[in-house]
Amino acid sequence: MARLAASRQRHGRNWDITAAMSGPIAIEYVLVSALLDAAWGAYQDAQQRRAEEARREQAIALRREQDRRAAVARLEDERRAREEAKRRVERASQLMVEARSHERRLEHARQLAQEAQARLPQVTVDIPAAPAAPADPTDPAAIEQYIERIQASARLIESRVREHAAKAAAHEGLQALVSALESTVSAEPRTAADLLDLYAEEVRALSRPAAARAMDRRATARRILGRLAGLADGALPAELDHLMRALIEAPTEERAEMLALEMRAAVQRLNAERDAAETAAAENRRREIAGVLVAEVLSDLGYDVEPIAETLFVAGGVAHFQHAEWGDYYVRMRIDPATSNINFNMVRTADSTAPPDAAQRSRDEAMEAAWCAGIPKLLAELAARGIDTRKLRELDAGAVPVQVVKPETVDAVLRLKEEQPSARAAPQARARPLE
Repeated sequence: MARLAASRQRHGRNWDITAAMSGPIAIEYVLVSALLDAAWGAYQDAQQRRAEEARREQAIALRREQDRRAAVARLEDERRAREEAKRRVERASQLMVEARSHERRLEHARQLAQEAQARLPQVTVDIPAAPAAPADPTDPAAIEQYIERIQASARLIESRVREHAAKAAAHEGLQALVSALESTVSAEPRTAADLLDLYAEEVRALSRPAAARAMDRRATARRILGRLAGLADGALPAELDHLMRALIEAPTEERAEMLALEMRAAVQRLNAERDAAETAAAENRRREIAGVLVAEVLSDLGYDVEPIAETLFVAGGVAHFQHAEWGDYYVRMRIDPATSNINFNMVRTADSTAPPDAAQRSRDEAMEAAWCAGIPKLLAELAARGIDTRKLRELDAGAVPVQVVKPETVDAVLRLKEEQPSARAAPQARARPLE
């Protein structure tokens, strides 16, 4: 307790322990870069393996679905084939009835031709042979072609009979007229003028009396700007652009020297600001990684965890977690990045604020004891991932009452798991991986 008091004094805090938390532990943490980087690499590898496994499972499920659809399609194709075969048989039967009618017409035409030849023996009537019947009497296309041949043969014989019966020859000619339209489009070629835009500022500058001096000042400005970090990343800062122009156009050498000094100072200051921003960004990224790894540790230890914000170790905040069997009990984890402190205390959600009876206090103490038993393993796993901890304070289970909080202070997703046990089979929530 003396060490905790010293910590509160060092950070300018005066916390009321019993009001702030029920226990059992408050720790101070240090992010160990080497271990944190190694843990982060392992986490990313695990995420990649999980993603690959998910893709494999998705591919297997997709193949199964494709196989299922293919089987359904085959069954549907077989059904359609059966229906098509039935329709073909029915259509073939109808066409054969029609073919018999045309066969009778052809036979009648052949008889007329034979009678015409018998009456006028000196005139020969060429009677073609009857078309062959279709090889497959169930093939509608073959029967349709057979009908067309019968019709053509009957028409031919009837025509010859008429011609010879009338003793006239008909000569029919077909004259085709082909017209071609030609149009000539004479398009004059369009011409384009090549434009050359010459920027002669440097030439005009060299013609002025102060040209050499201006060129020297440009060289000085370029040397100074060459020391600016990240110059190639974007546009020149407006402040430096103004100083550079003023330096080149300075009326006197003394004024030019003063402006050159100002440029050097501005470059140094901008470089320092850039370094500070990069350092802060790197530190924030380490803290964001710490938040992801804390969520992974808790999930690996079997806890259901609220979605942990990436900024938890950057801006601070609160997150809750619990074991499936804890019911309305949760551990509240509070992060304070300013002091590098983590406070853990058990809370119980309830709408009533009535003081607990003896049975409730006994249950509260039993749940705290269950949570306390897992603390050493939790701290060991955090240390293995680069989040080293030192205990600032530790209370026995039941030393202070369990804090009662409103249910809505716990994330709705986590409360849903507690209210619907079937939902616990779903994957545990993890912090979203950093890009």
